[in-house]
Amino acid sequence: MSQGHLEKLAQGILQGQRRDLAQAITAVETDESAADVLLSTLPPAPGAFRLGLTGAPGVGKSTFISRVVPKLIEAGHKVAILAVDPTSPLTGGALLGDRARMVQDMGDACWFRSLASRGSTGGVAGCTDLAAEILARAGFGIILIETVGVGQLEVEIATEADQSWLLLSPEGGDAIQLLKGGVLEVVERVIVHKCDRPGADDLLRWAEESARDQGAPDPLAVSSQSGEGFDKVVEVISAAVEDSKSETCSKREKARLRRRLMRRAQQEWIKRGLEEAGGEAGLDHLVEEVFTGQKDVGEALSSILK
Repeated sequence: MSQGHLEKLAQGILQGQRRDLAQAITAVETDESAADVLLSTLPPAPGAFRLGLTGAPGVGKSTFISRVVPKLIEAGHKVAILAVDPTSPLTGGALLGDRARMVQDMGDACWFRSLASRGSTGGVAGCTDLAAEILARAGFGIILIETVGVGQLEVEIATEADQSWLLLSPEGGDAIQLLKGGVLEVVERVIVHKCDRPGADDLLRWAEESARDQGAPDPLAVSSQSGEGFDKVVEVISAAVEDSKSETCSKREKARLRRRLMRRAQQEWIKRGLEEAGGEAGLDHLVEEVFTGQKDVGEALSSILK
C-alpha cells in the first residue's frame, strides 16, 4: 500500500472513519512497515490503557469480555478489543471464532477486531502492539487484548499490555498448578471466572493465598451467567485507566517502544539480507548447495551476510 494511501487512511481515522481504521489495521497485519507511515501521521495518545486477558481454552475469556465491555461503555469509556485467533499451520487461515461469539453491536464506543496469530507461539499476533497503538491514537482509551489460549500461560502478553490478567475457572484442571508455579510473578491479577460453579470457592481461596504470598492484588470472582462481580471489575479497570493517564512517560512505554523498534529493525535486516542474497530464488539456491554438500550452513550464511 502506497504512502499516500496510508496517509489518507490516517486522516480518515482522525475524522472517525471506522472503515479507514479497519483498512489501516489490515494493512499493518499484511505488512508491518505500513505502521511506520500511520504512526508518523497519527498524533500520540499517551494514557491509553492496555489490558491483556489470558487463560486456557474454555475458561470464558470471550464471554467475560462480552459482559464487561458494555459496563465499561456505560461508565464512559471507549473500548477496543483485539482478539487473537489461532492460525492454521497448513492454510494460514484463522477461524476468527471470537467474532462469532461477540455478535452484540455496541456502537461507536466499541471496536472489535480479530487478529490471526500467523504462527506466533506467545499467544498474541506479531502486529498486536502496532494495532493497539493505532487504536489508542484513534481515540480508544481502553484496549483489551485477548490471547489465543493454548492451554498454558502465555507470558508474551505481559510485555504487550500495561496489565495482564489470568482467567481461571473451577473446571480447569491446571488452575492450581498455575497458582503454585508463581503465576502472579507474570500477571497482575487473577480472575476466578464461573464463580457460581462447584469448586469455585476452593479455587478463590487458593488464589487469595497465592496473591497474599506474592504481594499481588486480591483475585476477583465473577460469573458471566449471573453478572456477579462485574461492577467491581469495572471499578478496578477504571482506576487503572486513571493511573495510566497520570503516568506521562512510564518505563513500560519506553520498553514497548524499544521492542517495537527492534522488531522493525529485525524485519528490515532480514528483508535486505534476502534481497542481497538474490531473493527467494537465491535462498533456494543456497538451500540446494547445502543439501548437496557443496557448502555447509556457515558458508551459506557468510554468503548472505557478506
